[in-house]
Amino acid sequence: MAGTFPSTAELDGVTLVVPSHNEAASLGSVLRNWWDERPNGVSFRILVVDDASDDATSHVLSALEPDMAVTAVRNPTRLGFGGALRVGIDHTTTRWIAFTDADGQYDPKDLPRLLTALSAGSDLATGRRAPRADSFLRQTISIGFRGLVSLFFSLSSKDPTTSLRAGRTDCVRAIAQRARYMNGSFWNEFMIRWTRAGFSYVEVPVRHYRRRDGSSKVASKAQIARVSVQQLIALVRIWREIHRIELPLSVAPTSSPNAQDTDG
Repeated sequence: MAGTFPSTAELDGVTLVVPSHNEAASLGSVLRNWWDERPNGVSFRILVVDDASDDATSHVLSALEPDMAVTAVRNPTRLGFGGALRVGIDHTTTRWIAFTDADGQYDPKDLPRLLTALSAGSDLATGRRAPRADSFLRQTISIGFRGLVSLFFSLSSKDPTTSLRAGRTDCVRAIAQRARYMNGSFWNEFMIRWTRAGFSYVEVPVRHYRRRDGSSKVASKAQIARVSVQQLIALVRIWREIHRIELPLSVAPTSSPNAQDTDG
């Protein structure tokens, strides 16, 4: 197991949500690594959201269940990245929730550092990839889009789309229910709405690696261009909504997942 962190009564249980679509090639080794390196001093469980995979994902998960506290939820139809995350959030019963990808790009040894930030009082801790292991093209697009998000919404996050993060489940659920426009870039919209709701967050430098196996769900230049245009349109829609009416924290708009975006 990984090292302990400053434990408090509030940090008594953490669920790690792992959205997955056709990641059977790497999923088994990734989950075993996360389980073997789980943090000490806290009840830890893994929740995999199988987003209508048509590979051997179900067999991989069945083989893991006897050896670790892993639960699988299968979407009968593909909901996309954001939709799968919402399913995982809705099925989480612990007070604290964490997220990672199924392709092995994050190091489980970094999770205790995020939990330490939570025990120090932050509502959310996000892993800032330093440096990122993505291709030059994806990094360039990400930097450009991050600049637009900063310009539109004054979001100061240096890595708003990182998948490695941990936070209070009730706060995360409240904001996830409001996210309606971005699916493939779910975390961008999440962070916009998170900061506007007044919740705190802290960024923690973490390691980042290339995917272990398989190929990216957004690989070709044509796909990246299409998804980028979709996210730009979504960004404008969020800006229009926010400037049309300011919603109080206690009021959550109807969520309408957009399953057409491609997982990022």
